[in-house]
Amino acid sequence: MAILGISQTEDYAANRFTNIRRSVFYFYPNGATTLTGLLSLMGEEDTNDPKFSHWESRLPEQRNITATQGSSKGPFKTSGDADAGDPLTVVNGTTYILVVAVDAAAEARFRPGHVIQIQVDLTSGTGTVTGVVTVVDTANQKITFRANKGTAAVKNGATNENVGKEVLVIGSAFAQGREAVNDDIHEEPTNIENFTQIFRTPWLMTGSALKTGAKYDKSGPYKDKAKQASVNHMLEMEKAFLFGTKNLHYSAATKVTTTGAGLPTYTTGGILHFLELWEAGATYGNSAATADTDDNKRIIENTGGSINFKTYSDYLERCFRVTNNTVNEKLVLCGSGFLNVINQMYEGRTALTSGLPLKDTFGMDVVKHVTPFGTVYYKSHPLFSQNSAMRNQALFLDVHNLKYRFLQGRDTELLKNRQPNDADYRKDEYLTECGLELRFPESFMYLKNINSFTP
Repeated sequence: MAILGISQTEDYAANRFTNIRRSVFYFYPNGATTLTGLLSLMGEEDTNDPKFSHWESRLPEQRNITATQGSSKGPFKTSGDADAGDPLTVVNGTTYILVVAVDAAAEARFRPGHVIQIQVDLTSGTGTVTGVVTVVDTANQKITFRANKGTAAVKNGATNENVGKEVLVIGSAFAQGREAVNDDIHEEPTNIENFTQIFRTPWLMTGSALKTGAKYDKSGPYKDKAKQASVNHMLEMEKAFLFGTKNLHYSAATKVTTTGAGLPTYTTGGILHFLELWEAGATYGNSAATADTDDNKRIIENTGGSINFKTYSDYLERCFRVTNNTVNEKLVLCGSGFLNVINQMYEGRTALTSGLPLKDTFGMDVVKHVTPFGTVYYKSHPLFSQNSAMRNQALFLDVHNLKYRFLQGRDTELLKNRQPNDADYRKDEYLTECGLELRFPESFMYLKNINSFTP
């Protein structure tokens, strides 16, 4: 069994010092750099420029929703663009006009020859209206279709009846012997950018201190300072990969190398940055989301502080709608308070398995939760647990949709003797110039304020 789809194909311990990030991860597998450590064990890619990008393409949803024709009436009109009446009896073979919502992207996914289906309310019960599209009028948000079955008593009155109903493409149909169809549908992929960020962690010691022993180490404090610096370096990268914001600061000021004035400063976007872009709805072609109940919402505020089993199950279902093409699993970095609530929620319902073999989890302690939608691995993260504001939060990761990107020749490196030639001290530092590539942010989710469980 391979946790998160990662197969161990070599003896990493034998090569632990070839990669500083990997070395720190082995020394502290349950420490505060879980994400950075995992990225060092997975696929990584260099870049020859501080700005890097990738392309994403999504299978478009061939759907829209109905809209009012005016005066709060329903969406159905006659072929002559008049109100079709209420209730409407849809006659097989008759042409109608359907008014749809203003959504240029959605309208562009309909073309003549498509077969559409509308779920509608009847004067008694529900039913469907289906037909073949003959004209798509994107300028006026109208779809003309020829009904291919009869449906009686369709509501179309002045209280927005059958407004907001899904209009779904369920196929295409063309006459025998028809000549070429020239209406094509094509969507360009989306280019997603991020920056590499320069991380530097120096430590200094005077010449005297280098030769003076310490109570805890007769050789002096150098090794301990080096160790602390490596951990701090990874911590800062970890936090940037989680919470960083993509940004370039550059001014026309006189360049001063001692302060950085007039020189460009890049910061990399972390996971939450991409979730915010997704929810804004302006980058990926999706609709914006503001309420926790919105399908596209990925940063769940849960302002009430409590959660019940159904609501949490709904969030799991939403998070698993999109996964990588390797495994149907999510790794959850969370605080101890969140795990406590989850434990209470599932007590007596299902088994949360812990104590998995270390060889499968690279030494991490995780809790396994098998759901109907996929497998969840909960990992308590010290950055969450030790912060009272984040103790009851959880970040769901689709690990195979993450990639570590570093500038060529600028991956994590220990640089020694950085002091001036005439200095009576020694200065060493860890330096990394790297960024995070995140694909398909809808496969991630951030739950906040999970403070208690309501049965």
